[in-house]
Amino acid sequence: MVSVTNHYYKKDNSANVAICVPVQNQTTAVFAYSLAMLQKKCGETGLATSLHFNMGSEVAMQRQQLVDQALETDCTHIMWIDADMQFPVDTLNILLAANKDIIAGNYSTRVPPHRPVAFKSKTNLDSRVFTGKGIEKVWAVGSGMMLVKREVYENISRPHYKIEYNESYTELVGEDVYFCTLANDNGYEVNISHDLSDRIAHIGTRAYTVKGDCND
Repeated sequence: MVSVTNHYYKKDNSANVAICVPVQNQTTAVFAYSLAMLQKKCGETGLATSLHFNMGSEVAMQRQQLVDQALETDCTHIMWIDADMQFPVDTLNILLAANKDIIAGNYSTRVPPHRPVAFKSKTNLDSRVFTGKGIEKVWAVGSGMMLVKREVYENISRPHYKIEYNESYTELVGEDVYFCTLANDNGYEVNISHDLSDRIAHIGTRAYTVKGDCND
């Protein structure tokens, strides 16, 4: 596990964000540039951040280790940014302004068939959310671009992330859906920002977007 911590001077901003990045093998120049520009924006606006990387192959374990590490700091929020994402410099500003316990950007899967990673229903994981406006409540969403208030992790039981079979043992449920289900079951709503969703991309052989690549 690699941790790099950079705290910026706070001006009038009470938030302190632990940016957590699970990395499986490598990052891209697009991700690195996006992260550098976001950190620059945080420094200019006085938003305190710390940056934490975890390199490995078990994403559920990586996320749990990053949560545990972030909670050792005085952070108010944990910001998940996966190492294969492209995002704007004001990502944190958009998500913090919403003041939600859990809020994320909706993005496309990297491999065909390209589908959004936000789901409306617990019982129907084909009920995917495509485009919209403003902020929308969902059941679950991928954790690749997600802001979570510290208290959520403090108030729900560990492990916060786990990969397991569904009830019929026909497919695996990802660690991000597991977390969202756990949060919902403990009274925390999961939301997506369509304003941010329209401006982020999931990087594969190229950058994939909900609007450009997902068919309803």
